[in-house]
Amino acid sequence: MLTQVEAEVGIDGSVLLLEPIRLKRRSRAIVTIIDGDPVEEKQISDEDARSAEDRFAKHFGAVESGNANSADNEAIDIDIAKAYSDTHDE
Repeated sequence: MLTQVEAEVGIDGSVLLLEPIRLKRRSRAIVTIIDGDPVEEKQISDEDARSAEDRFAKHFGAVESGNANSADNEAIDIDIAKAYSDTHDE
């Protein structure tokens, strides 16, 4: 089985995995070095963050389903349970 995990490789050859993994036993890996700028976390200003949040908030309520209960989580769960239990045998 192959599993891909993003990692950073230091100039000394050390490998830092960027996401957690679970292995059942010691495993081998193939490391491919991607030549380019080092991975850096982009920092944004508070003003840019607020602006992005404002742009995102403009989409709130943009879709009207026509069903007043369409955002009712319990009703959604019931519908999902019905769909999964339906054998579609008629």
